[in-house]
Amino acid sequence: MTRAPSMLAAECGGRAARAGRPYVFIIDPLKDLQPHHDTSVALMEAAQLAHHRVLVTEIGGLSIRDGRAVARVSEVTLSPAVLADGHWITKPDWYTIAPPEDLVLDEAAAVFMRTDPPVDADYLRATYILDFVDPHRTLMVNSPRSLREANEKLFALRLPHLGPPTIVTADRELIAATVRQWGAAVLKPTDGMGGRGIMMLRPGDPNLGSILDSATRSGQGQVVIQKYLPQVSDGDRRVIVLDGEPVGVIRRLASHGEFRCNMAAGASVAADAVTARDCEICAELAPLLSANGIHFAGIDIIGGMLTEVNVTSPTGIREIDALCGTALGTRVIDWADAIVATRMGQR
Repeated sequence: MTRAPSMLAAECGGRAARAGRPYVFIIDPLKDLQPHHDTSVALMEAAQLAHHRVLVTEIGGLSIRDGRAVARVSEVTLSPAVLADGHWITKPDWYTIAPPEDLVLDEAAAVFMRTDPPVDADYLRATYILDFVDPHRTLMVNSPRSLREANEKLFALRLPHLGPPTIVTADRELIAATVRQWGAAVLKPTDGMGGRGIMMLRPGDPNLGSILDSATRSGQGQVVIQKYLPQVSDGDRRVIVLDGEPVGVIRRLASHGEFRCNMAAGASVAADAVTARDCEICAELAPLLSANGIHFAGIDIIGGMLTEVNVTSPTGIREIDALCGTALGTRVIDWADAIVATRMGQR
């Protein structure tokens, strides 16, 4: 029998109330996640340890029915990773998953949108659907609007004095002139992640023109050009920011022959700690994050300069917890629990 949307909402709401309001994670395919590395897994483990139902879905499982956002979710049970000698040990069969069910997302305690970029048409449609979730009832991490508007390569430019000299342009002649002026620059696509498409630009490179033709699609697409910071040889620091506060840091060091400090590009990691400069940057950034509904972010800092603000699926928790003795996954879920409890008390 086909259920009317209103019947679906009542049924889903009743089931959620009986079982406790769940935590929903919108992620990439579960089978593709790396449980020893992915922050999403760390957060799901922490939610499970806090006795929440942990439900997962993908952006293709989102819909709107009767004016409400609905997700086709599956409850997941995780075998938590174990820390041994600074490394996370996981089982090959690290999760079991239940048959799918439909959930009106207003009945969730929290929704964590953790799908990796690019922020393409499918991703944008998902954020439009998530706009139908009542943010006064369900904690959204992060807000759908922020996921659309806070481009990870451009958001930091709202506070340009915190970062290196940067231009965003499709003008190849301007880029070439800027590279000559600076001596070296880094080119970044506006929609990349994990170091993809990031290139070093030097004025004497005979391939510079070809690189710029390709990266800008012959002058039709803007790219980010940042002045090269030689301090990158000391590493690129990923700072996890929760509710505007720096709560943990990892230092990423480029592999031999590389300048990119992304873990996806083979970078190694080392323990680090929050510095006074991190606190200064976050103090200026916090009001902007709050105004845009960005609760959980990963900012990148090189030589004390802010280079990126990552909001879609910031990672690093696994590495920070392993090397620094923290429990950031638990800290994030405890923070979410406190907000959810406050909201429930106000209803």
